[in-house]
Amino acid sequence: MSVEVISLAEKHSQFKDAWSPRRIATLDDYEIKLAKAEGHFDWHAHADEDELFLVTRGILKIEIEGQEAVIIGPGELCVIPKGVRHRPVAQTEKVHMMLIERAGVVNTGDNPDSDLTQEIRDI
Repeated sequence: MSVEVISLAEKHSQFKDAWSPRRIATLDDYEIKLAKAEGHFDWHAHADEDELFLVTRGILKIEIEGQEAVIIGPGELCVIPKGVRHRPVAQTEKVHMMLIERAGVVNTGDNPDSDLTQEIRDI
């Protein structure tokens, strides 16, 4: 197996769809995904998995049920603990982010019938 360097900017340039994560690597039982954000995502929770958001471009607000929203800028990350209902909302026109989640996690969590539910594709 070969070792390679992955450019987040180059990978982000390969797709346009908002809220449609693309897998760029795996790490043991975890998937490293890139996504773009526009507008707002659906409210949801992941019952058994934590979710890491790392913003590389733009500003992302994550509304969290029962507490103040968090704001994440470029180079910042936030971990949403399992079971916490949340809703990501783009605060700038272009938001690029990296997600780290356990393999098999559905992006819409406990809301699998959402129009935003996506199958993960590799790029």
